[in-house]
Amino acid sequence: MNSFIMAVQVVLPMTMMVGVGVLFRIFKVADGPTMKKVDNMIFKVFMPMLSFYNIYKTDFTQLKTIGYILYGAAGLLILFFLAMFLVLKLVKPVPTAASFGQAIFRSNYLIFGAAVAESIYGEGNIGFVTLLGAVAVPMYNALSVILLEKARNGNASTKKLLLAIAKNPTVVATAAGLLVNFSGIVLPDLVLGIAKDLAGLTTPLSFLSIGVTLSLGAVGKKGYLISSTVLRLLVIPAVFVTGAAILGFRGQELCALLILFAAPTAVSSYPTAVAMGADGDFAAQMVAYTTVFCLPTIFVWTLILNSLGLM
Repeated sequence: MNSFIMAVQVVLPMTMMVGVGVLFRIFKVADGPTMKKVDNMIFKVFMPMLSFYNIYKTDFTQLKTIGYILYGAAGLLILFFLAMFLVLKLVKPVPTAASFGQAIFRSNYLIFGAAVAESIYGEGNIGFVTLLGAVAVPMYNALSVILLEKARNGNASTKKLLLAIAKNPTVVATAAGLLVNFSGIVLPDLVLGIAKDLAGLTTPLSFLSIGVTLSLGAVGKKGYLISSTVLRLLVIPAVFVTGAAILGFRGQELCALLILFAAPTAVSSYPTAVAMGADGDFAAQMVAYTTVFCLPTIFVWTLILNSLGLM
């Protein structure tokens, strides 16, 4: 029951933020064209700042037990290649395929990770989640850019594709964060405070934008929406969490992997899809659906693993 209450506490603020966005649309506080400009700011400023800040603040010297991190990274690569070489070929049109592919491998790990881990192991015992996130989140960002750029410029030369990826704001911010972190440069508190404040705008603005633009009743791709939701919340965790348990991962390590593979689609996938020419409507619906339906699924996954004495 604690796991279910935890999931409600995590999901409810997100759902309410989407609801506020819907009210903004109803009362004409904001509309689609306005939020496109906001999405552009999220993509070019707030999301890159979030990536930079998180990487800068990560203590990579704590990466001592890396088996579960390597497993998580390998799982993300497998899902990415499935999206790249299977989803892009089978799902039509291509913009929807790009959003579908991104949705199945890019989870809301950062938001769910700390909340789930603290509910199980207590406050201050979530370092294992943070360390996996230090690897997973940059991978999410880079792989999403590669996938969406490939979908947008499928016939472009390799040189042009690589140049477009290298110029992506989140990729640049990720590289900058790694450079500053490993170089030992200490940023002034004033600069760090501004970076933190800008980074903190990413999630609430993304959920508000989803609420303003969301139109669940107008979905013409319900088959894709249902199948991608089932993949994200049921099939992927069943495969990869079971694999992790078979390989001997237990306790906190297995908890981190559960969050990685069972959390709903990342809210940042929506502004990324909009900015890079993918299907923004489908991306918004995926975030909304998986966020709501993860309530029972995360509860069931944690219940099963706890009852088996694995976590």
